[in-house]
Amino acid sequence: MHTSTDYSHAEKLKLELTQPLFNQMLKKWVGTGELDYERYLHTGTLLSLQSPEDELVSHDELMFQIVHQSQELYLKLASREMVEVVAELDRDSLWSVVARLTRVQKILASISSEMSILETMTPAEYQVIRRSLGSGSGQESPGYNTLRHAADGLESAMERMLERRGLTLFQVYSAGGPKDLQHVCEQLVTVDETFQGWLYAHYQLVRRTIGIDRTVKALDGLPSQVLQARMTLPLFRALWDVRVELTAGWKREGGYAPGESRTGGGCPMAAINAMKDAETHAPMAHAQHAPASHVHHAPAAHAQPHVPYAATAHASTAHAHEARVGGGCPMHAMNAQAAHATAAHAPHASVAHAAHATVAHAHPAPAAHAAHATVAHAHPAPAAHAAHATVAHAHPAPAAHGAHAQHAPVAHASAPHTAAAPAPVAHGPHAPVPHAPTPHGTHVHPHAAHVSAYAHAQELRSQS
Repeated sequence: MHTSTDYSHAEKLKLELTQPLFNQMLKKWVGTGELDYERYLHTGTLLSLQSPEDELVSHDELMFQIVHQSQELYLKLASREMVEVVAELDRDSLWSVVARLTRVQKILASISSEMSILETMTPAEYQVIRRSLGSGSGQESPGYNTLRHAADGLESAMERMLERRGLTLFQVYSAGGPKDLQHVCEQLVTVDETFQGWLYAHYQLVRRTIGIDRTVKALDGLPSQVLQARMTLPLFRALWDVRVELTAGWKREGGYAPGESRTGGGCPMAAINAMKDAETHAPMAHAQHAPASHVHHAPAAHAQPHVPYAATAHASTAHAHEARVGGGCPMHAMNAQAAHATAAHAPHASVAHAAHATVAHAHPAPAAHAAHATVAHAHPAPAAHAAHATVAHAHPAPAAHGAHAQHAPVAHASAPHTAAAPAPVAHGPHAPVPHAPTPHGTHVHPHAAHVSAYAHAQELRSQS
């Protein structure tokens, strides 16, 4: 292995990086200054703007120079973009303004993130570089001063725009103010906030290198403590002052105390949800007091645990305050279909122990058969008539069996019940009960249970 002290792989590589390099793909030498890319970007001049390797007072000085030079370039770009924003505001081209302000904000965010590169420099390393900086400070930056001047012109353009609209900033930000101007003003605030974020990043850099204190003097002779005030100095002061004005007119009255019920509050969705909850829980509260519609009433103690039920969302003549249980949720609809299919497959299934079978806004119905009532946890039993699907606004149906007591009018729900034993027909032939309309048209049961129940009813009629 070569161990000569006059030879260094690092020194050899450093020398190679200063010479033109042959690009295998292009089959050309890069770095001579003759290629279009080099001529267009003036790379020869650009890359010679830093101190030569043999003149650097510290290895970190190259990083220090490049970061600050790139920041000057970005500040130049942001200032030029602000000039275009002024022209677009004066033409009321607000779409163009919004797009260009987004670009300005991203440029400022970029230079803010670049400051973290300088934070890799230790205080001791910076103190060496600092000796060669003279009395220079950030206040002498052409990019910083140019940006502030461009921002003044931009603020004036905003004032002209408001004057053309006959508005003040307070009116723009007040309730009912023009949304397009609000959006433009908020983007200007975002630009300003990002700019102040860059100043804060610089403040933190100074803090971790030389410290912040009234006894610590910057190179311009001022205490480093003054940076605390500079980093919050806005570009568009009026946009920040209007917040103070809006808050001055704010009143505490009209809100809710912490923990207070907010049912029916100002939020439309909150009001809708409150009505939905009321309609959902009302059937459960009234079910215990509803008159029994059958001779043999099942005790409530045998009811199965509560299972969410589905209601027909598009029933005819739907009320504005109707409960929307089982609305747009796909999983809820699938669960309702599964329960529906289970009830249909049970041969001659009775309506025994049906928990939470709901008829929403049902009219008084002397019904002998539960037409399309939701069945939850139905136990197999000798069938009277199969029942399925939820009825919304069911209309009166003719009674089929005299043995059954007539239904009392029910406002919101039918009570859990069991089917009575078949009884002789007292009123002649049973009129078929029409299916309730569903969102997809008249419901047609796909299984044989409904047919079997109908055949059983015919047999009962023949026996009478």
